[in-house]
Formats: sequence, C-alpha cells, structure tokens
Amino acid sequence: MFLKHLINPRPTIILFFIVFCILFVAIPLLNYSLTPLFSHNWIPDYIVLITAIAIPSFHALGLNNLIYEKSIIRKDNLVIGFVYLLICTPFISTLTEWTVSFFLLFFLNYLLESYQRDYPFSQVFNASLILSILSFIAPNTAGLIILIIISGIYFSNLSWSSLATIIIGVSIPYLFYFTYCILTETNFIIPNFTAFYQLQLPTINSIAIPKLVWIIILSVISLVAFIELIAWLYKKSIRSRKSFFIIIFYLIITSIIALYSSTNSWYYIMTPLSVIIGNFFIYSRFKKPSNLLFILLVISSIYYRYMIMI
Repeated sequence: MFLKHLINPRPTIILFFIVFCILFVAIPLLNYSLTPLFSHNWIPDYIVLITAIAIPSFHALGLNNLIYEKSIIRKDNLVIGFVYLLICTPFISTLTEWTVSFFLLFFLNYLLESYQRDYPFSQVFNASLILSILSFIAPNTAGLIILIIISGIYFSNLSWSSLATIIIGVSIPYLFYFTYCILTETNFIIPNFTAFYQLQLPTINSIAIPKLVWIIILSVISLVAFIELIAWLYKKSIRSRKSFFIIIFYLIITSIIALYSSTNSWYYIMTPLSVIIGNFFIYSRFKKPSNLLFILLVISSIYYRYMIMI
C-alpha cells in the first residue's frame, strides 16, 4: 500500500516528494509553452515557473511540519504535503494567492501557538500583523480576523487585552503606510474591503471531463474525511480536538471568502482541507479503500493537470 510509505517516511521518500513536486508542476508544459502558462504582467515567465515549484512545495512541507509539531496529527508523515499538492491541481499561475496563502501558514502557526497560554499577546499581535499586511495584497483575507477571536474562545484565553492587541496589530501597518504617504506626499489609498461579488459557479455541462472527474473524486474524499474526523474526534487529545475546530473554522471562513471573491480565492481553502483529508488517509481503519481513494486522487490530479485548459 502506498500510504504506509508516506507515514514515518524515509529520506528516499522525501527525495521522491521533491522530484514529484517539480514534475507535477511541469506536467502542463507537455501541452503548452512556458509563456501562456506562467505569464505575468511584470515578472519573467521563468521566475513564475520557479515560484510555481518553490512556494507550493515549501507550503506543503511547512504545513506538514506544522501539523506534526503542534501534535494535531501525531504521526510523522508526508501525506498532508502530497494531498496539498494534489488538491491544488487547478491553480497553474496564481502568484498572489500562492504568496498570501504561504504567509497565512505563519498566521495559523501563531494561532495554534496560543494554546494553553494565559496571555497570548505575542501570538495574537503577530497573527493580526500578518493579516493586516496581507490585506494590502488580498483585502478579503482580513475576514480571518474572526478566526483570531474564535481561537481565543476555544483556547479559553480571550480577553479585552487580547482584543486591544488585535486592534494594535491590525493598525500598525496602516499607520506606517499613512506616515509614508504624508512624507512622500502621495495619496493614502485604503484597500478595497468591499470588493465582494457573488461567484458564478459553472454548470456541470460546461465543465471538462478531466476536471469533473477530479472534482467528484475530491468531493467524495472530502465527505468521507469529514465523517471520519467527526466520528473519531473524541479519541484525539484535547489539544488536537481544539486545533481541529480552529482548522474547521479556517475552512468555513475561507470558503465564504472564496464564494464572494475571485475564482483563485478557492486556493485559500486548500490549507485546512488538506489537513482534514490527510487526517483521514493517516488514521483510516479501512486501509484498502483509503489507499484506493488516494490512488484515484493521484491519477485524476495528474490527468487533470495534463489536460488542463488555459
């Protein structure tokens, strides 16, 4: 079974993961040249290609290590990293979303660090500061401020001081920006936080077969993973249970953001979703069905990546 090799992986599996990252990103190049795939307004194509390999790969490994080090999933593994890359299949050249989602990893890290801290002011401040800076690039991600409050409630350390810390953390980048505008005599332009519009989802008939197959397989796996998580959540440690609640709320908030933002904003839900799916593949009692689902996800992702239309 393939999954067992990704749990407590050997160095050769880590090397295989790196090679897989490079090859997986390069699959569309079999059908297209570099320019239409990785074009950008002011960044050279080859830089975008290198970024397409580097950021998702580092993100996958960083998320994998974060979940293990915080004892959310106690088995050392590379399953989450592989799942993250596979469910990010549709995103070929989304430089902004790659960057924002990568730095949201640090945001999530600070939230999880606040567990069992009576005065998590440093963690709350850093998380707020990161969101504030990212709001200049992707204003809608500011909605994740709600997650800081939710984490304070679930970790039982929310206080008026924490709320004041959130306000300070959010305000500082804008104060620096305001000061810069005064000194340089330029206009102070606030990010457009009202740029929400309802996303028009495509009809089934308009979706290409490779994409439709991939969506169906991912949907089935996600549903089974949620059922598995809910059914066995009571067996996890208190820290793991509370952390999974934060991850679920992360998924809910980013899903709402994606529904009322651009299509590329769906990239933000991949971080929490890959943790939930990875948990299923690691702990499932039904080894053969879970391995079959994983293999189907791999095959459908490679096929979709190869047949993707730009």
